[in-house]
Amino acid sequence: MKKISINMLSIADAVKGHGVETAYNELINLLNKYGKDDLEIVHNKGLSADILHLHTPDPVSFFKHRLTKNTTLTYVHFLPNTLEGAIKMPGVFMDIYAWWVKKIYLKSDYLVVVNPTYVDEMIKLGFNKDKIFYIPNIVSNDNFFVVSLKLKNQYRKKYGYKEDDFIVISVGQLHKGKGVLDFIKLAKENPDIKFIWVGGFNFGNMMEGYKEIKEVYDNPPSNLRFTDVIEREEVNIFCNISDVFILPSYYESFALVALEAANTEKPIILRDLDTYKDIYYDNVLYGKNNNDFNKYIRNLKNDKKLYKEYVNKTKNIKKMYNEKEIYKKWLNLYRTIYNKNK
Repeated sequence: MKKISINMLSIADAVKGHGVETAYNELINLLNKYGKDDLEIVHNKGLSADILHLHTPDPVSFFKHRLTKNTTLTYVHFLPNTLEGAIKMPGVFMDIYAWWVKKIYLKSDYLVVVNPTYVDEMIKLGFNKDKIFYIPNIVSNDNFFVVSLKLKNQYRKKYGYKEDDFIVISVGQLHKGKGVLDFIKLAKENPDIKFIWVGGFNFGNMMEGYKEIKEVYDNPPSNLRFTDVIEREEVNIFCNISDVFILPSYYESFALVALEAANTEKPIILRDLDTYKDIYYDNVLYGKNNNDFNKYIRNLKNDKKLYKEYVNKTKNIKKMYNEKEIYKKWLNLYRTIYNKNK
């Protein structure tokens, strides 16, 4: 069977440490790992590939999409209004950005969405349902995995933590929409628990809530650590030394960082958002506010039976998002749209 050539169009790596970059790199690693006999992957090349697969709504990638005579596919990592609550931008520019993203989506032959709820959202924007496919994100077991207890304690010592410290971790960019201020409040209200936020100000002072968050970032409570942007290998270490993962974000498309935490088998607490229900199901704890988050953290700290239950639930998440099965979904999609348009 002919190898299908895929031209991956992306500038996701222009800024480090954000979700689209992570999702893009994980997909490339997945296709390279399992697709050597099926696919020929190139990056940001010309127009001649069988399928031009767009990942970021940048002008160069868009015009390549429009100029090619071959099949075009766009990966919908986020909806047009995603920047609200993340980047400080005048309303008119936010509207222009949303219009531009919508235009890119509607001009593509096919769409892949990272969340099943996005199918209806794309239909509302005017896209044909028959050309929308759902394929979830993936986290490789090569990147996120459980380390031994001995190594975990060695890492704890390295970062200044005791073996019996109870540690709560979150991962993401430092802006208001991620719920950073709620996380800070949790740390202040629980001085007997250690809190770690993995991430930084990826877009500098353009980030929503920058001034307020930066004040705490520069002078945090003694039980709160900010790591800034770090390599994913070190994120895996921080996930391993923690006891609980929490993401108090007010908006997410998939929350890939929760899947990373699941790979290290930690109980997961998420804000009660509709976008999670068909991704993580009942395998995580859903909280509406800090009262819920506080209760869950304290219960997980004090109730060993409950803690073990939610460790086992994260193992369910690992099984659901199996690398080989998700590769099969991508290969089937590429073959389907290639055969329809050759």
